[in-house]
Amino acid sequence: MQEVRPFFSIIIPTYNASSTLATAIDSILSQTFTSFEIIIMDGESSDTTVQIAKSFLNLDHFISITSQSDDGIYDAMNNGIKKARGLYLYFLGADDYLIDTTVLADIHQQLFLTSTDVIYGNVQSPSLGSSYMGKFDDQLIFHKNIAHQSIFFHRRVFELTGYFNLKYRTHADWAHNINWFFNSEITNQYFNRVIAHYADGGYSSRTKDHYFRKDLFSIYYLNAINRNSKLKVIFNITKGLFSRITR
Repeated sequence: MQEVRPFFSIIIPTYNASSTLATAIDSILSQTFTSFEIIIMDGESSDTTVQIAKSFLNLDHFISITSQSDDGIYDAMNNGIKKARGLYLYFLGADDYLIDTTVLADIHQQLFLTSTDVIYGNVQSPSLGSSYMGKFDDQLIFHKNIAHQSIFFHRRVFELTGYFNLKYRTHADWAHNINWFFNSEITNQYFNRVIAHYADGGYSSRTKDHYFRKDLFSIYYLNAINRNSKLKVIFNITKGLFSRITR
């Protein structure tokens, strides 16, 4: 008998998230579109996170829980990708939640119409406002990141780009977003809809990623080199000036 795969795999990395995890899971279970699985990747929490996750196991939806040592949130997300069975993958923070009950239905309908590899919308939060941040272009993605809570990835995207780079502790998703955004083999579409509530004060907002900031120019340039962007022109001018100075 052929396995029936879920349309969405929703991956939730957790660590000591006992105060918020139930809200995140409830926002998924309340969806009107129900072809999904929930994959909880826990980093050996010392509170009741795992027990709270297990309290949802007797429901009709497929939920898997793994609690193991990891190398941070992106390692947990990478491990979740390996377990995912769905056609499209989505990463929800344990302190975030889907904004309403028809998010997955609306995304599914849009994907049915477009068959795009990556579809992204907006998030809301107290600090980012009610709709962060609209459609991205070649310049904006250099200055701002697309919140992972707003993005749905076809599973083939990770076959083409690889997994999240663990060198970047808080902005591996930004580096990955630049990669797929400029990849000619990956189609993407902006969908003008709020997807999730994004919690302020998380790890990425409290911790600077010096390695990413150091590498941002090269990450961007190496990916944008085949696109006619203003920043590419600036990099080329800077490169030319530097080469003349160092002769």
